[in-house]
Amino acid sequence: MQSSMMVVLLQAASLLMMIMVAMLSISGAEANSGHLQYDFYRKSCKKDVEAIVFEKMKQHYATDKTVAPGVLRLMFHDAFVRGADASILLNGTNSEQNAVINAGLHGFDAIDAAKAAVEAVCPGVVSCADILAFASRDSVVLAGGRRWEVPSGRRDGTVSNISEPPLNLPTPTMNASQQIAVFKRKGLNAAQMTTLSGAHTIGISHCINIDDRLFTYPSKNHIDPVIPKAFLKSLQKQCPTNTTFLNPLNLDLRTPNKFDTDYFLDIVNKEGLQTSDQALLNDARTRPYVYANLNPGFFLDEFGKAMVAMANIGVLTGKEGQIRKHCALVNP
Repeated sequence: MQSSMMVVLLQAASLLMMIMVAMLSISGAEANSGHLQYDFYRKSCKKDVEAIVFEKMKQHYATDKTVAPGVLRLMFHDAFVRGADASILLNGTNSEQNAVINAGLHGFDAIDAAKAAVEAVCPGVVSCADILAFASRDSVVLAGGRRWEVPSGRRDGTVSNISEPPLNLPTPTMNASQQIAVFKRKGLNAAQMTTLSGAHTIGISHCINIDDRLFTYPSKNHIDPVIPKAFLKSLQKQCPTNTTFLNPLNLDLRTPNKFDTDYFLDIVNKEGLQTSDQALLNDARTRPYVYANLNPGFFLDEFGKAMVAMANIGVLTGKEGQIRKHCALVNP
């Protein structure tokens, strides 16, 4: 085990310098945040908005560790549909929240608490979209990751449509080419996509998301032959039949509550949970970044940059949209 780990680390080290040079050419994407600005609310709010949001996130995380992956997932699912405009937070029978692909979304209470606390000190000033961007960063920090600066000035959208998430979001059964295509449509490249997939270092999935690997794979026994025997035995114990589809599964085998690089180690060991996870090792466009992200410093730095780039997708600024008083409702 130690020798195989050493081989992995040596491979990662040999690739790291090449990757770091390559990343210089893409890191400019996060620096160009359109009309967004760092410390946007410095003059318009008498209190430190980001500190207020962090305190509320800290309180919720103290009683429920799942709030971290929950809010982080909210940010992903918001940015990929209509851009980072907090449309995922809008309630309604036909809203994005009710799309099947958004089943299990949570963390709304933490965002609502942060919004209420901010409204109490500077009403009508701070958007739900910015609060979600701050809170997603805070989720990573609370789970042991590294802080990054979040440019702000987003405004909130007024439309949320149940039909749009499945047309815009990647799925657990996608191969690398399919995922790259989805991210490319949002202005993100294969390197950023691979690094952002590292969000799976915290949180859970469910048996339904690996049905394609355990029960319907196009092989004689309908099982993905890539899965190592010991890992397969564990998965079959947790998902004994294709009717136990809601059973939870850790996305990171070793440290599911800690924001670290073990997700990428799982992939290198062919123990990536979902097809979309393990596929990152099989494609020449993503494989180098899997190895590069085994380096904690590299991963934590690049994750923050990629999150800034993602949170800049399709933002509303200036007089566009509105500043919603309640994140779940459009202003009357």
